[in-house]
Amino acid sequence: MNNDIPLKFYDIVDEYATECAEPVQESERGALARYFQLLINRLSNNEEISEEAQSEMAREAGINEKRIDDIAEFLNQWGNE
Repeated sequence: MNNDIPLKFYDIVDEYATECAEPVQESERGALARYFQLLINRLSNNEEISEEAQSEMAREAGINEKRIDDIAEFLNQWGNE
């Protein structure tokens, strides 16, 4: 676990892991938490999140870009609940 990433983002990863199509590996947790942190910070700042921005954040966080659409769908469902 990376100490620079608040635990709440790991909680989101745990929730995502229960609902995602492809299982989350333990080695991915930190990168996914970082991606959620970057993404949610942008959302909180009302910044536009284009496909290019999502890819850029995925590269920065170190996640497989194949997860981007799955994560976007998860967050849409999560936000509607």
